Amino acid sequence: MKKIRQFFEYLVFLFLYAFISIFPFVTASKISGFIMSLIGMFLKRKDRIKKQLIQYMNYNEANTKPTIKKIYYHFGQNIGELMMMKSILKRQKFFNIPSIPKKHKIGNIYVTAHFSNWEMVGVPFYFQNKKVAFVYRHISNPFINKFILKRRSLIYLGGCYEKFETSSKELENLLLEGTDIVLLCDQKWLKGIKLDFLGHETTSMVIPAVLSLRTGANIHMLKVNRGNDSKYNFELQQINYTKDKDNDITILNVMTNIHTIYSRWITSEPSEWWLWTHEKWKRK
Repeated sequence: MKKIRQFFEYLVFLFLYAFISIFPFVTASKISGFIMSLIGMFLKRKDRIKKQLIQYMNYNEANTKPTIKKIYYHFGQNIGELMMMKSILKRQKFFNIPSIPKKHKIGNIYVTAHFSNWEMVGVPFYFQNKKVAFVYRHISNPFINKFILKRRSLIYLGGCYEKFETSSKELENLLLEGTDIVLLCDQKWLKGIKLDFLGHETTSMVIPAVLSLRTGANIHMLKVNRGNDSKYNFELQQINYTKDKDNDITILNVMTNIHTIYSRWITSEPSEWWLWTHEKWKRK
């Protein structure tokens, strides 16, 4: 029964893809955003978003609804633009591409977040023919997951690695071979270290800091910004840290630095640019 439901969802997904493909890319992005903003208001997760906006961003009851609609609108744009990745890669003019830092034998670690359209974070590497790997979380529907993975694989020349099936040793080897890695570290991580995020205690994964300590790889924050008509620019910032005698202290300092930058991204831009659907502050 589950497979039948998933296949039906996949057919609906393909219908949406076929429909938006009729339109120019910019229009298709707006249509997929509009559709998702309508669907999102009927999903249970909207209540989770509402609660978090009130608790962590000091929203009141009245102004959560328009923000939630915008969050789902941008998420819908992300889906539509990812569906049409083949088309967007023919439009380099849509991207203001930064120069990717040089590496000295060892690859670099790039940390981003579910901010703006994080799916576009690999585009600068693609246009500069740089080998970069992406660690992602699979979609529960296997049919849709396969479709999306094909689109992601177009830009990640170093491969796509499912985070629950990939070991830190595999990622370490990629770095030592000279492959850059892109990581998303803003999801909930119940077994991680405790630190401050947006003024409240949360838990965080430690993989960027651990990989950097093991390999000597540099860590860079890479932020994606969507402008008007789905034009993109990117911001790069290197994380510099001093290694403490106690590796646990070093790891905590690195991850705290990363979350401080995350906080600045979220508070300096409209709240709807970050994907609030995950439960970042959830405890065991």
